[in-house]
Amino acid sequence: MRFGLSIVKFEFSVPELKKTVELFAHNRLAAFESVVVESRRSVEDFLNQVMNTEMTLFLGQVDQADNKRNGYEHRDYTLKGLGTLRLKVPVDRRRKFESSVIPRHERVDPRLSEDMAAHLAGISTRTLAMMSKRILGVEVSHQTIANSLPMLSEMAIKWLKRPLDEKFWVLIVDGTNFHVRRRDSVETEPSLVVLGLTADNRRSILAIEPGTKDSADAWRTVFRELKGRGLDPAHVKLGIMDGLPGLERVFREEFPGAESARCWFHAMSNALAKCPARLRDAFHSLARKVMYANGEMAARAAFDDLRAAMGEDCQRAVACLEKDLTSLVTHFRFPQRLWKSLKTTNAVERIHKEFKRRSRSMEAMGETTLTILLAFTALRMEMTWRRRSIDSYDFSPRAERLPFMTPEVSEGSETVH
Repeated sequence: MRFGLSIVKFEFSVPELKKTVELFAHNRLAAFESVVVESRRSVEDFLNQVMNTEMTLFLGQVDQADNKRNGYEHRDYTLKGLGTLRLKVPVDRRRKFESSVIPRHERVDPRLSEDMAAHLAGISTRTLAMMSKRILGVEVSHQTIANSLPMLSEMAIKWLKRPLDEKFWVLIVDGTNFHVRRRDSVETEPSLVVLGLTADNRRSILAIEPGTKDSADAWRTVFRELKGRGLDPAHVKLGIMDGLPGLERVFREEFPGAESARCWFHAMSNALAKCPARLRDAFHSLARKVMYANGEMAARAAFDDLRAAMGEDCQRAVACLEKDLTSLVTHFRFPQRLWKSLKTTNAVERIHKEFKRRSRSMEAMGETTLTILLAFTALRMEMTWRRRSIDSYDFSPRAERLPFMTPEVSEGSETVH
């Protein structure tokens, strides 16, 4: 009896198969281990034959006429799914032969290196090393896992700089801090994150810029890089942000056709910090009526009620909220089903929370490791986001797509000013 794939074949006699059936019936774990061992031997023989053929072809080249075989080098190589193989790599006298099957300095299957990216999800290299036998099917040292980072770095950075071919109508921007290890010190540095909403209201992380300053000028650079990667500024209708000085002005300059909105939770926190302790509960209750009003006019009327109720005892807190009132009610100009998502930067805050959770096992990181961690985490989050829109309670395509994103708007549809 024979079965196989391509030129790798396994042959068994009927008596051997009967013995195997009996072994599985008696001890499944031992039977599976036996299968793996036999498979490993077959793969070792196969790879050795391939490398010998490689050497024959190599020595047949014109410029190798005076070169000859010079024995073998034994090399341990870890193959995904099979574990560590003991291979015989042929050697030539001039030491010019390089196998394309097992490169000279490679000891681990590149697919295993990709699997090792699990440590970027919050598992430390040492912990993953201890778990590797069960997770990956092979024991891998923590140093080997750490050495997989260069390959992942290129992949992660490429994704972070990908072309932005989709149309994004909302940008939600915010920064968060990480402990970044520099040459002689560990610094607390912000990473600037931009989250975009597509025409069907699905989220996508457009930029993560670690190791920069959380300033209006730094954000301008981020916005311009987004446009350089293909973001259509004419399609952006709204930007949601915190109260960083100058940020709204910079956003409107870079996206002149868009409106800017302030995050309600940031604004509320700033206002409450200026409110006398004895009035905070009352102020917070009245401010929430502004925040959760049923429209822009109702929100402005609710603010007038707040100002009248607070009188002169809470002027600083009222003034703090009033100076941002226009930006705080911007979300009311968009479809009502989106108000909850458009009134805060919570979507980005949740990303920050996940970043922190994934990086908790690492007290400080170099900038490259941080970049990979953030990109890896972002990719995992996007896999979930792509299945649901922010207004996912209504999954019909017409409901998900905003009126100004479609060529035609039916009579009576909600419009955006």
